[in-house]
Amino acid sequence: MTRHRGNRRAAWCVAALLSLSAGLARAEPSADQAAAAEALFREGRELVAQGKLAEACPKFAASQRLDPGYGTQWNLADCLERLGRTASAWAAFREAADMASRAGQADREAKATRRAADLEKRLERLAVAVSAPADGLVVRRNGAVLDTGAWGAPLPVDPGKHRIEATAPGKKPFSVEAQTAGPGKVVTVAIPPLEDDAAAGASAAAPPQPGGPPASAPAAPLRPAAGGDDGGASTRRTLAFVAGGVGVAGVVTGSIFGLIAGARWNRAQDEHCRTETLCDDQGVSLVDDAKSAATLSNVGFVVGGLGLAAGVALFVTSLGDAQPAAARIVVTPAVGANGGGLGIHGRF
Repeated sequence: MTRHRGNRRAAWCVAALLSLSAGLARAEPSADQAAAAEALFREGRELVAQGKLAEACPKFAASQRLDPGYGTQWNLADCLERLGRTASAWAAFREAADMASRAGQADREAKATRRAADLEKRLERLAVAVSAPADGLVVRRNGAVLDTGAWGAPLPVDPGKHRIEATAPGKKPFSVEAQTAGPGKVVTVAIPPLEDDAAAGASAAAPPQPGGPPASAPAAPLRPAAGGDDGGASTRRTLAFVAGGVGVAGVVTGSIFGLIAGARWNRAQDEHCRTETLCDDQGVSLVDDAKSAATLSNVGFVVGGLGLAAGVALFVTSLGDAQPAAARIVVTPAVGANGGGLGIHGRF
């Protein structure tokens, strides 16, 4: 029975990997999504031309969610800055610079980095200080939970009013509205010790009613199953080779499409584009082909990394009693405009 269970778990791992590979291959936007993204982008540009920035920015954001691209991200960041949302624009320009860096587009990366640096000088910041945190304390800023690591840190925020809330079990909630103080200024909101909530304490101390559900019994400790036999190990080794084959195929596919992406991008920029965004019809076609090939390259490397990692893990577990107490595998894909690579690091 143990051997059959081990075999089923190993087979499930490979099936899940193949299913995930198919899902990743569909990560590229569908034709409908791409069309919707293009329509939203154009609508955003028209609204900007009309001076309707508050309506334009959400259009760019929606387009970017459907079909991420540097151009859309740049227009979103520019729209947010013109709308006065300096912190949001700063973060958007930094994301645009990161996208350009991953694509190997140094000029675009430098341009977005300059815009972000200019905005950073004008950022307004808000710090939430917690001097006496209660057990289970949760702090929210504008409805979003503020991580404990961010307590006390002067974080960039958009100019205007911000709602700060603090809650904890058995305590009365605290809330306050803070107004930013201008470019370069930091406003600090202090969360006081929360007062006890007598009503909540009485409710928690109430004894269970007769006939109520019994208290849950402590869960029995999990015990490892007895080791499998040689048949189970052999099956795992076979599945390890299958998963490894999927991984190798993914890496090869990623490499091929990475080279194609780099070649078509370079040809477009060298022969058919006067600037990064001003191209003739053939240049536009080459740039689109390069983007599609780059996406497939990314998918190939991710699938390859998962396949190789699963293969190594299955092989290690097939060693039975001889396997080490712990194993760790880290797979790092790296893709650029001119190709890609894959780093695998392990500890066994």
